[in-house]
Amino acid sequence: MTPAFDIEPTARDYLADLLRRQSVDAARLFVTDGGTPRAETCLAYCRAGEETDSDLEVYEGDLKLYFDKPSLPYLKGLKIGLQNQGEQKLLTIKAPNAKKPQSVQGREVVFEREVLAKLVPSGDDLSIPPGAEAAITQALGASYTLLYHGNLIRIEGSDADAIGLEVNNLEFEARPDGKIDEEQVWQALALVYDPEIPVNIVSLGLVYSMNIDQATGHVEVVMTLTAPGCGMGDVLVDDVKRRLAQVPNVVASKVELVFDPPWDRSMMSEEAQLETGMFF
Repeated sequence: MTPAFDIEPTARDYLADLLRRQSVDAARLFVTDGGTPRAETCLAYCRAGEETDSDLEVYEGDLKLYFDKPSLPYLKGLKIGLQNQGEQKLLTIKAPNAKKPQSVQGREVVFEREVLAKLVPSGDDLSIPPGAEAAITQALGASYTLLYHGNLIRIEGSDADAIGLEVNNLEFEARPDGKIDEEQVWQALALVYDPEIPVNIVSLGLVYSMNIDQATGHVEVVMTLTAPGCGMGDVLVDDVKRRLAQVPNVVASKVELVFDPPWDRSMMSEEAQLETGMFF
């Protein structure tokens, strides 16, 4: 996907000539501390072999540019110009989105490596090849839901690097007494989201009970699904187990899936009902 940017012809020619005189193959554009007040937009010499595997190669006439893939959202609307300051010429770089926090929701992405995804809502495995294009529809908790060839797919947060994002890992501080922190357990559960509804399973009311056996380090969870026939049941159960395993001092976990009582919207938190428009 070619980034949306504008470079003045005079700036293009000046930069191409500058690179030739320095015997440099290309220029590389990237943003440091993107989405923060400290963000800096950088244009640097890029000699052959200095580009990264994920860089996007773009040609503007004879000028070759490399765009840092994670910086693309912050480089949207980039403008490169040329100013005359007496006898000297100065390149100007303006990136209006460099300091703006970027939401990945709705972002179009290209898979940089093969990833095993889950089809939503069937839960079937689907191998996504490198170079495949998709759009992120939900980026909550520790997984991502994307629209791929008209179908919804779900990938693990641990595969975020495949779509140019930072790997999503849980980090909890262990209690000095060696016990399981109940609040951390609930935080871990709240990182599991329904793949079709942008609400975590705790706020949805899908978790019926949670018990901790401090003596054995065992956590038991009883939960349900929004619909008994949902093919994502096993996927969500496995997701819960993975999140619980990241809580300090949790030795093992058991997740039981039940459908009695059946779930209904009244089990959602008021905040979740308001957020989804299901308040009644």
